[in-house]
Amino acid sequence: MFQLLLFSQLMILTLGNKWSKNYNQENLCALKGSTVIMNLTYTHPTGLTVKDRFWIINPAPGKEPTDLRNEPGYSGRVQYLEHGQNHFSLRLSDVKETDEHMYCVRVLGEKKRTKDKYLFYPGVTLTVTELRVETPENVVEGNKTVLVCNTTCSLSETPAFIWYKNDRLIDTKNSNNTLTLQPTKAGDAGRYNCAVRGYDLLRSPARTLSVRYRPKNVSVSISPSGEIVEGSSVTLTCSSDANPPVQMYKWFKGTTSVGNEKTMNISKISSEDSGEYKCKCSNEIGYQYSNSVTLNVVGAESTVQRAVVAVSIVCLLIIFVILTVVLLRKKKMYCWSVEHTGAHGNIAVQSLAHDAPQSNSCLADQNEDQYANIAYPRKAMSSAVRSSEQALYADVQKQRDKKVKNHQEEGVLYTTVNISSSHRPKAETAEQHSVIYSSVK
Repeated sequence: MFQLLLFSQLMILTLGNKWSKNYNQENLCALKGSTVIMNLTYTHPTGLTVKDRFWIINPAPGKEPTDLRNEPGYSGRVQYLEHGQNHFSLRLSDVKETDEHMYCVRVLGEKKRTKDKYLFYPGVTLTVTELRVETPENVVEGNKTVLVCNTTCSLSETPAFIWYKNDRLIDTKNSNNTLTLQPTKAGDAGRYNCAVRGYDLLRSPARTLSVRYRPKNVSVSISPSGEIVEGSSVTLTCSSDANPPVQMYKWFKGTTSVGNEKTMNISKISSEDSGEYKCKCSNEIGYQYSNSVTLNVVGAESTVQRAVVAVSIVCLLIIFVILTVVLLRKKKMYCWSVEHTGAHGNIAVQSLAHDAPQSNSCLADQNEDQYANIAYPRKAMSSAVRSSEQALYADVQKQRDKKVKNHQEEGVLYTTVNISSSHRPKAETAEQHSVIYSSVK
């Protein structure tokens, strides 16, 4: 700015009484959406008083110029900058394609009460450009790829460019208008934008980069999965990732070609179809083989035999469980019967010897004692016995097993006498039967 002011003063001293002009740029290339500044340094005749000055567009003979601030579409985007008497600048923001015109300065003055006016023509020609990304038509994985950020005109200032991929800033080592991908990878595919540093939001339209590559990740799947039974149907499917898509498939059993479709169907499969299978995928870039998969066909008879064996095992388990439950129930009923035998017999006497084996579950607490239970039947009871309330005694003599010498303590014998009568009066029934226990030591 200081240089422009100094230059204007020199022009005044040199030209004296003449009109003169100097635009800093006669052709200006601006980025769409950016802000541009146009500068003019001029001289006028001595004694002239400048009353007004303003910028205009597209001057034409016979047409009175209009102040740019009053032109349609420029409202709020025009600002005049004055740096001294002979320096006049225009600041135009949010540049649009419709702003492509010639811009000149109009000066209105007065000298000795005589009005004078002057048009500094030709002025500055403004060209508006957009950024655009250019990519090669054929991008192949492994090759070198160069993306260029171009404009329709050369930007007036030397800009620094930045790049975006899928709306994310790319960290590049240089700031020129090219982006180099070397070697190109399949992952480099995406949407690319470029912008001028300082105008990061004024990005170019997105350009999609498509990377072509040979088939990769080739695999074979078998349906249905699991065991394959002879006589059933099986489908083998070949899958891959490729750009452009796979154009040709080829199936191999071992080294023998057996098919040329994406899927291979085998109906009524037999043991002869067992073996290793793989597929080959090809496109215009290249090809790739899948890993081999093994197809193992099982005979139907073997399957039936295994099923019979499985059913037999299940049946045996069920029978075993049933037998176990039945035996446990019988054992429980037996123990219950033993405990309640004395309540239903006419006269039941149980005598256990010291050396007899005993059941832990039924007689777990029995020691070396002997029991005798005596029960009188109701019908056989005589009237004399019914009327009598005397107790009956039974003496039970203690018996020792002379053969057993290890017993330190003597056993105790108990005798229980139960007298029951169905004809006893209620008053008598209420009385307690006499039970006499006799122990012999």
